[in-house]
Amino acid sequence: MTMPRAADRTLGQVIRFLIVGGSNTLITYAIFIGLGLVIPPWIAYSIAFGVGLVWVTLGSSRIVFRARAGGAQLALFCAWYLVVFGVGQLVIRLIDPRGFVSLAVTSLIVLACTTPLTFLGGRYIFRQREPQQVANEERES
Repeated sequence: MTMPRAADRTLGQVIRFLIVGGSNTLITYAIFIGLGLVIPPWIAYSIAFGVGLVWVTLGSSRIVFRARAGGAQLALFCAWYLVVFGVGQLVIRLIDPRGFVSLAVTSLIVLACTTPLTFLGGRYIFRQREPQQVANEERES
């Protein structure tokens, strides 16, 4: 059995990330826009973000990176995702959108800033270790 090349693994991860992230984005985008029309956008973003957190954490570990993540990895990814959330909040507060068009454009800008951060963080946190590395770590424990 041959191991997939690193480029093939990366492409697979990117495709799966787009599927998981895309579904999360559609749901949270609708929540953000809908709520952002009736409550302050930063609160709407917070609610939408919270709704997507569980799905993206489990989806990223299991589906995107095909990792058997332990509690520590999931907690670390949630922490990273909160940093990404902070970046999104900063963008929203700097733009201070008002109305549907402004909310929609702001959401796209937030996505452009946060999507690469989410992928890179998840890839690092849920990276698959080589069998030799796992054996070495188990001996050291």
